[in-house]
Amino acid sequence: MLPHPLSLKKLSVFLLVQLIANLAAAQVYNSSISAATGGTGRATVEAGDSTFLNPASQVHLRGHYFFASCAEDEFAITLSDNTEESMFPATLGYVQRTTDVAQGELKQSDIMLSLAEFIVDKWAFGITGHYIEQKLPESSYRQPNADIGMMYTPKSNIGWGLVVYNVFGENKDAPENIRQKTSVGGGFNYIYKEAMRFRVDATSESVFGAGLETYVNRFLITRIGYSNDTDDERELLTAGFGFKGPRFALSYAYQGNQKFSGDYRHSVDLEIPF
Repeated sequence: MLPHPLSLKKLSVFLLVQLIANLAAAQVYNSSISAATGGTGRATVEAGDSTFLNPASQVHLRGHYFFASCAEDEFAITLSDNTEESMFPATLGYVQRTTDVAQGELKQSDIMLSLAEFIVDKWAFGITGHYIEQKLPESSYRQPNADIGMMYTPKSNIGWGLVVYNVFGENKDAPENIRQKTSVGGGFNYIYKEAMRFRVDATSESVFGAGLETYVNRFLITRIGYSNDTDDERELLTAGFGFKGPRFALSYAYQGNQKFSGDYRHSVDLEIPF
């Protein structure tokens, strides 16, 4: 006997709510560049991802950068400094998220400070310190934590990245579904003749992604990608585009789940070098 159509609809809505709730304690924030390329970026150099995905990549930035990213119920902002006057490449960042979980509305904020430096030729090391605050309707939780990243760039067009997130472990006082857990992520980046960039990432949370950027001309970039969370059976198709001018850069990204029409994300970024 087949289930009633209404029951199937209710089941789909229930599964979608559970899926979104499970994503509430996402490990990292994705800029629009990362989001449009399947969540990749641990081995790339982008002002918008250096604090969130791999702090070691900051050593390859040059100058000062202001970055801001906005998605539905998400906001991120960073200031980066890698000049001759600075002692270390550094970034100060802030992320704010609002999501619905089983306990009600979760408001999460994260203040970050990242530092990086070359340890030997072509090998870079970076660390990001976090101060995370999570607020539920009837309780709140605070925890310091840290991410440690490495990046190896044997050639100017090739990069490898490895990051350990939340090295201090999860906050045992917080409900399990909102805890920031320790995980590992790695990535690979390859630029082909300054015309295309291939990106591949994977994490210990059974998430892997791949992305491709195509440089239409010196200013315009198109992006596509694919991401698969095999534990949650969540597959995302991603796409976006960017404008990278001499004074500022704009990027847009879309992520969409082909199984659940309500599981999608739009984001827009602004990057200003100064």
